[in-house]
This record gives sequence, C-alpha cells and structure tokens, in this order.
Amino acid sequence: MKKPTTDVLYQEESTYKDMLLRKTWRMRISETIAFVLGMMILAQILPSNNTAFKVLAFAIAIAVVGLAPFLYKSTLRPMYKLTKTHLIITMSGKETSYPLSEVEQIAEGRHFYRLAGKKESLMVSREFLSHLNERLFYYKKGNKRR
Repeated sequence: MKKPTTDVLYQEESTYKDMLLRKTWRMRISETIAFVLGMMILAQILPSNNTAFKVLAFAIAIAVVGLAPFLYKSTLRPMYKLTKTHLIITMSGKETSYPLSEVEQIAEGRHFYRLAGKKESLMVSREFLSHLNERLFYYKKGNKRR
C-alpha cells in the first residue's frame, strides 16, 4: 500500500509488557507448541513422578512464556504509527498502512481490531489504543481535528 503523506500523530514501539500481554493468536499457538515439545523431550528423559521433572516442567513454562516476548521483539521489531488518516504497522521491516476507514475496534477496551477485514491483535500500550480510538471516533464522525 502507498505510504500516507500526513504527519505521524503518535508512534510507539512495542514493549516487553505489550508483547507479553497482547500477543497474536499465532504467537500463543507457537508458545503452546514449544511448551508441548519441551514437555515431550523432558518426559523422555525423566519419569513424570520425579521432583526434578516437576521443577523442570515449571522452568520450561516460565522460559517459554517469559522469554518469548524478547524473541518476538528482536525478530519482529513491531512499530505502530498513527496519522490523521492511517494506522501504519511495521513488522520485521515490512510496513503496512491501513486507512482508518478499514480499522474497527472489535471489543471495547481490548486490543483486538479488524484491519482491512482481518481480526488482528495490536501489541501496543493502552495509551496508544486510547489515541487510536480517539482518532477513529473523530475520523468516523468526519471531524478533522488538527
């Protein structure tokens, strides 16, 4: 899509907390698969009634859930920009621009939005979501606030 020529009103890079709390379904499924694989490998090494098995299972869970956002952040490098007319999302260096006419909040107070007809999770702070919702309100009302 063409890059909008308007100035950026608000810009944010996803933080560890954003990536931990607001990850996409694909990321959640990947974490579940990684945990299951880790548990299967652990089950081959130690009996399940062993205390070491239980401690290592807990450690695998913490590692998968706790370290995954660092991996996502370093590989995806998510950046969100909001202009008067567009939401611009950059993932892994690839920038996608969505006109605000194609952006719709799915559930009040949540981070799920419909972008060009597809349900997406925005991994941004509540502050960014607040700016986006305000911009959507003014955009949809036809009020071009400057």
